[in-house]
Amino acid sequence: MKSFFIQRLEGLLLLGLGLMIFKLYVSGHLTKLIAPKMVPYALAALFAFLVISLLRMKKQKQGLHNCECESHREPSPAMKVLKYSLFFIPIILGFILTDFTLSGEVLAKRGMVQQQTPLVSSYDAGKHVNSEKISVTDDNYFEVLDDLLNNLDTIEGKEIELSGFIYREDSFKEKQMAIARLSMSCCVVDATLYGYMVNGNVKNMKTNDWYTITGTLKKGVYKGEAVPVIDLKESKKIKAPEEAYLYENVEIIQ
Repeated sequence: MKSFFIQRLEGLLLLGLGLMIFKLYVSGHLTKLIAPKMVPYALAALFAFLVISLLRMKKQKQGLHNCECESHREPSPAMKVLKYSLFFIPIILGFILTDFTLSGEVLAKRGMVQQQTPLVSSYDAGKHVNSEKISVTDDNYFEVLDDLLNNLDTIEGKEIELSGFIYREDSFKEKQMAIARLSMSCCVVDATLYGYMVNGNVKNMKTNDWYTITGTLKKGVYKGEAVPVIDLKESKKIKAPEEAYLYENVEIIQ
C-alpha cells in the first residue's frame, strides 16, 4: 500500500510539473524565466513529464498485487518531505505567482554590469558614436553600449535616447539614478543588469517605473570604472514592454 501511494504521488508530481510548464507557456510567462532559445527544451520536458507520469500511474496499477520481497532501508520521513518538496513547491509557485520579474532589492545587490567581454561580432564597431543622435533599441542595445565604452573620450555632448526601467542603489545621490535593462542568456538565474548612469532632476522618477529619456552624454565614473553618463534633458513615462528582458546578446559578447 505504501508503494502504491508513493508511485501515485510521483506520477501526480510529474503531471503537475508538466501542467505548470504548459500554464507558463500559454500565459506568456515562460520567457520571463528562461530565454526563448530554451523554450523548445522546456516543451520537450513538458512532454517527457506527461509521458513518465502516465507510465508511473500505469505501473502502480499493474503492480498492486506484486509482492515486494526485497528488503531495503526506508528513508526517514523528514528526507521524504524534503525530497518531494523540491517538486511540490515550484509547482505551487508556478501556478499562483503572476509577477516573475526580479525585485529591486535583488537587483541592487547584483549591481550594474558595464565592461563586457572582448568583442567578437563583425558589426561595424564605432558607427553609433559617429551619429548625431544615438537611438538605443532592443536590437542595438549592446552594440551601442560597446561603442560608448570603447570611445568614452569622444562621446562628450552627443545626444542619446533610450528606454528602460529606473534603477537605484543606496550609494546613489538624490540627483542620480540609472536607466537599465535586464539581459538573459539562459534563465532568470543568470539575468544581468546593464544600464547607464543618469544625472539630473530625477527625484520624482520612481524606481522600477519605465521611461523613455533623452539626454547628452559625458564621461563619468561608476564604482571606480569609467562609464558613459547621461545628463537628463527630457523624460516620458511609458508602459513596461511585454518582453522586459533583452535576449541573445551573443552577437556582441560570448
